Amino acid sequence: MKLLNDLSLTNNYIDRFKLNNIFQQDMSQFMKLFLCEKGELICRINDELEWFYFVLKGKIKIYSSQENGKSILLRFYTPLSIIGDLELLKGYRVKANVEALTEVTLMGIKMKDIRDHAYDDSVFLRFVIENLSHKLYTLSNVATLNQSYPFVNRFASYLVSVTSDENRNKLADEIKTNNLTELATFLGVSYRHLNRVIKDLCTEGIIEKTKEGMIILDYKRLKRLSGGYYE
Repeated sequence: MKLLNDLSLTNNYIDRFKLNNIFQQDMSQFMKLFLCEKGELICRINDELEWFYFVLKGKIKIYSSQENGKSILLRFYTPLSIIGDLELLKGYRVKANVEALTEVTLMGIKMKDIRDHAYDDSVFLRFVIENLSHKLYTLSNVATLNQSYPFVNRFASYLVSVTSDENRNKLADEIKTNNLTELATFLGVSYRHLNRVIKDLCTEGIIEKTKEGMIILDYKRLKRLSGGYYE
């Protein structure tokens, strides 16, 4: 993770996202801008988080790691999500891996500075509670969809989530045909089930499978199938 010592750019992001409106007092003096490369781990399980982050640009994926070495996808973060809410309020160590799915820009404030200057700030705490409520709603939605909806809806949401907004006819580099076994484990299904769903989506003209990976042919239909599962 790279610290961007660019005061003008930092202030531009503060103004664009109205970050000072999240606090009762001006916290801009404590805000630092960071750039994460695609694939970089922002934090990993069991880390003691030093910074509280606001996601300003890009996409982040959150996943757990099991004792058997397998990973399970939990959700994605986009602007203006936050990283560090539970760690701030309860002092927990990090419970899941947080990885940059694309190049990601973050605004960070040290946990110590928040505890010293904003821990009793009702405006800031309301913002944190609203974000926690959204995360709880998402997890509840995922649990419901797991039980009530076919896997195709979850897979469609995954494809939508990892697709670049700037280039929706292509998937993120991590969706490769030689990665399908790993992806099936990541999504909690068998390889056979995943492959069957991919074939069905290809037959319906929604995606195309190539030697290199997959291409979205009909983003609108895919989006309708997804239902915002991971977001």
